[in-house]
Amino acid sequence: ILSPKPTMATTSFGGDAPPPPPSEKIDGPSTALLSASAKLAESSNPSSSVPPPSAAAKTPAAAHDGEPADVSAIVRRAASLTNTAPSGQILKDAGKDPRGAVELNDRPSHKRARVGDTGKETVDSEDSSDTLQPFTSLPFYGDHKRAISSLSFAPSTSGSRGNNGGMSFNSNSGQVSAVLCASASADGCAKVWDITKNLTDVQSDDPSSNKKKKIAGSGHPSAFPGVATRLDPKLSLFGHNRGINDVAWSPTASYLATASDDKTLRLWSAETGDAFVEFRGHTNFVFSCRFNPQSNLLVSGSFDETVKLWDVRCGECVATLPAHSNPVTGVDFNRDGTCIVSGSYDGLVRIWDTATGECLKTVYAEGNPPVGGVRFSPNGRFVLSGTLDSKLRLYDVSGGHERGTFGNEYRGLHNHRPQLRGGKCSKTYAGHENTKFCTFAAFLSANPKRQCVVSGSEDGKVYLYDLQSRLVRQTLEGHHDAVLAVDAHDSLELIGSGGMANDKFVRFWGPSKMDN
Repeated sequence: ILSPKPTMATTSFGGDAPPPPPSEKIDGPSTALLSASAKLAESSNPSSSVPPPSAAAKTPAAAHDGEPADVSAIVRRAASLTNTAPSGQILKDAGKDPRGAVELNDRPSHKRARVGDTGKETVDSEDSSDTLQPFTSLPFYGDHKRAISSLSFAPSTSGSRGNNGGMSFNSNSGQVSAVLCASASADGCAKVWDITKNLTDVQSDDPSSNKKKKIAGSGHPSAFPGVATRLDPKLSLFGHNRGINDVAWSPTASYLATASDDKTLRLWSAETGDAFVEFRGHTNFVFSCRFNPQSNLLVSGSFDETVKLWDVRCGECVATLPAHSNPVTGVDFNRDGTCIVSGSYDGLVRIWDTATGECLKTVYAEGNPPVGGVRFSPNGRFVLSGTLDSKLRLYDVSGGHERGTFGNEYRGLHNHRPQLRGGKCSKTYAGHENTKFCTFAAFLSANPKRQCVVSGSEDGKVYLYDLQSRLVRQTLEGHHDAVLAVDAHDSLELIGSGGMANDKFVRFWGPSKMDN
């Protein structure tokens, strides 16, 4: 699985991607589960000093004959459907609060800390965390045959959100709106779990009788048959011939995308499990994937050091960004799809204009630790970056920027690239263990009174950091191996996590009573 670094055959921006060589079936673990040292063995030497932002871009090959795809037109059409601002304004105009408040959503939170010019934190309102019930392991679980590499909750529909934007439980009917979770594994299978009925059963339990929940949260789920329920997957998605590294939902929850070690991505029906489209073009393992908010574009990051944009309707590669000088470990779209963030083992986090391919901003941490994952905040103002020095960093990317000339390079013009200003690191979260693997992190923002950053850890725990104070609010224990895969539901106080090879379980966590 640690093959020599492939010869780059990067297509120019807007060109068609060449098909990869035939992939052989190998029983090795998926790339998400390889150690950092093993991954870096096939990459450039990471011990050098912090590279300038321009060092991460490679010179693309000459453009293919024929007219390139008009990516800017695709993005403009998608943006017009949601009345969003034109591309390029997201970094310039977002974030008007001069005090730099850390807000994940557009609605105000009950506890709001601001970082002013002095760098000191102040709390605007009373902390109501003492009235919140701690998270506990819910009495049901899923499983895979091998290590779990990714986990993702289906996004809520607009009709399932409460007035406060934070709950999906209907107290009148006693029902929870549909809650689906997808998991991906090194066994080459992705599964969809429907936990709606299970959540309803937990919600309807007598609050004075919580014996079941306490037992289920105190040990290995398989050790308590009849107490912790083993879930049957709603769908099992087979098709990749090697491990799956990432799984992503479309914003409407109609489709799923998977990224695999077999160098391909696949598009699936979330209703039937049928495979619709296979995306071929990467020359090495595909590590990460995300849909844009309009569901017409898919972005992927790969060990071939590129970021690719795909037309979901036909499976064609419409853009290739020679983004980094080491494997790309994470990609994400912002809230309106006008920007893409990418992270890499070269230690850089970069933000790109979706329509033009220009690099808008580059940030990196002191010491240049490898980046294991990146994610935009729900409001698009911040980027959360996980690095292999056991830290999570929250960057404010809503300020000004200097544009690079990467768009010209895609067309074969090797112009000088100016240095790009980085974003301010607003928060740093430390306490979990993360030095070997690419570990996911997520925002828990459903309840304004409890906004957290959720992280997996190599010590087998799930860490909940208070968004504002940066302190560890709670650790969730129950897995028996490293936890790489975590996600938080967007409208319920609900967390999912997946363990590695010595665990292989998907566990769910929530307050003992999901009140709204």
